[in-house]
Amino acid sequence: MNAGRPVASTRSANPLRLRGVLVKHDIQFAHLRVRLLRQSGRMVGQPISPADMSLLLLRGWMPAVMRDADVRATTEAFLREHGVPEAELEHVWLHEQDDTPPTPRNPLDKPPTKKALREAATPQQEPRLELPEPEMLSPAARSQFKLVRHPFQDDVQGPQDVFMTADQRYVSESMYYAAKHGGIVAVIGESGAGKSVLRRAFQERIRRDDDPIVVIQPRTIDKTKICSGHICDAIIGDLSSETPRQSLEAKARQVERLLMASARAGNSHVLMFEEAHDLTNFIIKLLKRFWEMEDGFKRLVSVVLIGQPELRNLLDERRNFDAREFIRRCEIATLPTIDRHLEDYVALKFRRVNVDATTVLAPDAYDAIREKLTQRRRNSNDVESNVYPLVVNNMLIRAMNQAAELGFERVDAKLIAQV
Repeated sequence: MNAGRPVASTRSANPLRLRGVLVKHDIQFAHLRVRLLRQSGRMVGQPISPADMSLLLLRGWMPAVMRDADVRATTEAFLREHGVPEAELEHVWLHEQDDTPPTPRNPLDKPPTKKALREAATPQQEPRLELPEPEMLSPAARSQFKLVRHPFQDDVQGPQDVFMTADQRYVSESMYYAAKHGGIVAVIGESGAGKSVLRRAFQERIRRDDDPIVVIQPRTIDKTKICSGHICDAIIGDLSSETPRQSLEAKARQVERLLMASARAGNSHVLMFEEAHDLTNFIIKLLKRFWEMEDGFKRLVSVVLIGQPELRNLLDERRNFDAREFIRRCEIATLPTIDRHLEDYVALKFRRVNVDATTVLAPDAYDAIREKLTQRRRNSNDVESNVYPLVVNNMLIRAMNQAAELGFERVDAKLIAQV
């Protein structure tokens, strides 16, 4: 006896016409999935899982974490936004082969229990550590600490301004090796961890050393809308002055020809995506096809993805099994915090503006910053550190402003605790 899901039948295995409508209008399944938000459980407000999305499209099984009526209403509103005619909307909830409606299996369509209402109202999510918000460095603080230039604004003007720990150098070398030798690497770091600085340092190294590596960055601002055509256009535009062909088939042949000619001239090529956590599952799968392009034993394209921790979910085979070909070949490099190197980081930032950090921060301020930016997880011995460059910058600016306002000679632990 099967509980929860109906027994699979010929009818229940038929895809919904909804699937065909999405394909016909070139709408990514993932774009619809992120609009269908859970209404129960510990992940209330989060999109339904890829598995639930597949079951909805391929078998017509409504997600158990949403009410059927809300699934239909949200989906139909989404389709209207994408220009799907009303005549097609009338049939999206029928199966493709036998015109039967989808199988209801949704406990949320029953009156919710008190327990379900309580769970929905109080999702069990880990509370986030409150981080300092950015603010301007006050004239009083500039005057007190004798700062002719802002230590944290436009603070990376060249390689000499880049702060790198041994771990960060390893990540940088991983990017370089992948770009040079046809690899795949994903660089993952929190907001403010230094991903953009690392990318800029990588490109500066190529320019400085005159390395024959062509960095190709598709410029589509909305990464959720990137498609194979955009990537092909970027390759063609960066390697030649040719006009991209119209059809994808002709465009693909043009790309391969240009890459082979450039590789035989001694160049390597790397497709680089910032904000890669916004890419869709479909594009992750597609990148494997670009990476497979080769000329004899030489791969024509490397792939470097740079993104926030959500990128790790996208590269989790358990969540995105269809992209396992790419995921299993992708090295993941995580940008660490600067916990153990905080003093050195702060010293560099003030040294570049000709100020001794010891005249700004008391020795006990550093441990206070670490403590302030560290959170112990609930019911666990695990700790989460947020000692990232941008967060440290914001905290020090606030602390310096308060020091000038309150008459503190230097920023010390007592002042940090109040920030």
